[in-house]
Amino acid sequence: MPNITVLQGGCEKVTKMRIAFLSIHSSPLGRAGEKDTGGMSTFLRGLSSALGEAGHKVDLFTRPDSAGKDLVREIKAGVRLVCPDDGLGPLSKQELYPHYRTIAESIDRFCRGDNSRYDLIFSHYWLSGCVGQVLKKNWNVPHMLMFHTLGRAKNEACPEENEPLLRLEAEKELARSCDLIITAAKQEKEKILTYFDLPLEKVALIPCGINREIFKALGIHQRLRAKEQLGWEKKTKIILSVGRIEPVKGLDLLLKAASLLPAEESFQVVIAGGDKSSSIQVESYKKTAARLGLEGKVYFTGIVEHEKLPFYYNAADVTVLTSHYESFGLVALESIACGTPVVASPVGIIPELIATGNNDDFIGYMVENRNPPTWAEKISRALNSNKPLDQSVLDTRLAPYSWKQAASELITVINSL
Repeated sequence: MPNITVLQGGCEKVTKMRIAFLSIHSSPLGRAGEKDTGGMSTFLRGLSSALGEAGHKVDLFTRPDSAGKDLVREIKAGVRLVCPDDGLGPLSKQELYPHYRTIAESIDRFCRGDNSRYDLIFSHYWLSGCVGQVLKKNWNVPHMLMFHTLGRAKNEACPEENEPLLRLEAEKELARSCDLIITAAKQEKEKILTYFDLPLEKVALIPCGINREIFKALGIHQRLRAKEQLGWEKKTKIILSVGRIEPVKGLDLLLKAASLLPAEESFQVVIAGGDKSSSIQVESYKKTAARLGLEGKVYFTGIVEHEKLPFYYNAADVTVLTSHYESFGLVALESIACGTPVVASPVGIIPELIATGNNDDFIGYMVENRNPPTWAEKISRALNSNKPLDQSVLDTRLAPYSWKQAASELITVINSL
């Protein structure tokens, strides 16, 4: 149970607590860029670690890779990864919903055996939210939810995603029944308030953080060495895209824009992300690239370990984010922290992050349409800026985005519950 401090006037405030994080469909330790693993895993690791460093206890619940026994692993001080055996064996994300009560029972059973009690449940993604609602009733504790992406938003932005009605209805019910919804960007908060007709106090805004000990700008000579070590020519300009390979990422726009760059421009498009499940989409994009005259200029790396991404950002000349929809857009934050400008859609955090009209504060461009010539022009300008991003500008822009601050803001929100 939490430590309690009695404040003046007799009020109680929780100072140290134990929190159950639920990430049912995706392991927090999964590799970024895989089919169901991305910014959410980075969020879970970063926030839970910061909470652990602040003296709180966090258990990250996810499903085991295979049935047979409960698995518990301490991953940071005060943070455990817990995989209770639910007897269901491997299941895809699409197969999980009918079993959410069974999954909740397996977590409840583990906690009884482990004598674990929690002050709060924090669910991530709608499938975890369904599990969290069952545990909320069993444990009689508050339930916070972070959707990370919204089915309705994905469908509106990119019909190719075709998220099912089941998800849309579940998200609507979860928004009504949970105690609080957490979002990471103003744009996402506005969507949730509008979609579900919620009062302002039902949704809290806590931006994602970034580990600036890892994501940092290297000197010019180190950047050139990074380029060489990745097998890229020093004089070749690198246009980088990072993320899962799926329709909502809008990679067709990136390829069309790249095909319109000046013929004399020596460049390569590097697309980092995607696993075996992405092979069909990758082949389709390769055919598109060939049709657009980009033979030999587009390279798919497959999954890049998160710890190695700073190397890629530093070696790149620009990072392009063509997504139709992002709930946050962590890639832009990581790239800018590494001193590499971005050209991005007005999604997630981008309207808050990228100021317009001030060349002295340049960190990239926000493109408010999906017109390939406009994107080509902005990409070309970023490639040829020939001016390193100003470190003081980076420090100012990135100051609000730290895991320590996110953890502090979360505890404040929890105390308000």
